[in-house]
Amino acid sequence: MHSVGFDACGVVRAENLSDAKARFEEWLEGGGAYGLDYLTRNIDKRFDPTQLLEGAKSVIVGAVGYKNRFSGTYQPDFDARIASYALSTDYHTSLREMLRNVALGLGFDDPKRVKICVDSVPLAEKSFAQLAGIGWIGRNSLIINPTLGSFMVLGALVIPEECDEYSTPYESDGCVGCGRCLLRCPTGAIRPNRTINTALCISNRTIEVGTTDPFDTHGWVFGCDECQACCPHNATTPLFRNERFSPRVTPTDYDGNFWAKLTPEEGKKLFDGTPIVRKFKKQ
Repeated sequence: MHSVGFDACGVVRAENLSDAKARFEEWLEGGGAYGLDYLTRNIDKRFDPTQLLEGAKSVIVGAVGYKNRFSGTYQPDFDARIASYALSTDYHTSLREMLRNVALGLGFDDPKRVKICVDSVPLAEKSFAQLAGIGWIGRNSLIINPTLGSFMVLGALVIPEECDEYSTPYESDGCVGCGRCLLRCPTGAIRPNRTINTALCISNRTIEVGTTDPFDTHGWVFGCDECQACCPHNATTPLFRNERFSPRVTPTDYDGNFWAKLTPEEGKKLFDGTPIVRKFKKQ
């Protein structure tokens, strides 16, 4: 995993996570999927890898740090902030390629024998990442690694083989005694139970939801890093090591006035290949 660019990895048995599923369903019942209807589909598959791949035995989980010089460094008066993960090549593309290389390295030449999971495939990546020993689920609902912090993206590879050894779940909780992210969130979207009120989440409202009701994004135009910028575990984490996550976009080149005048056609051309292009494909 490290040889293809992952910074942290672990492997768990392909088992049904019934407890995590129950918590997820409770969150959905409380309105958790505001603007995210896809989360209400394929719930059984999300927590049971054997429903994603026939004969699944193991799940290999990988994490890549993407922290860059823009992560949590915007000036308070800058009015067109972009989440730092979105500044590089779309991580879906990068992670899929990396996971394909992992599969090939394990001898799975036929892509139908494995399942690559990167967001668009319904797998509870954070739950499996915690079981794989990558980190704990923080108060901001993100996986936090003691070395990489929370500026990470996750991907998983489901395979039809048992492994010689499985990872130990991450049991420590580095968020005990800290609630900075709850206080920092401009809209109060972070709940005390480590879930997100997506109706109030700036990231959700600037990426996923095309609502017309008034909503103050506090200077963010795509995504949001507020809860990560204040996290003490991110204060000393290293910048990205994998060159795939080198920024292609300099967000401070584009202020609020630029974004107000930008047409969907111009946006698609300018930000092609990055996550930001999603903003214009829905217009």
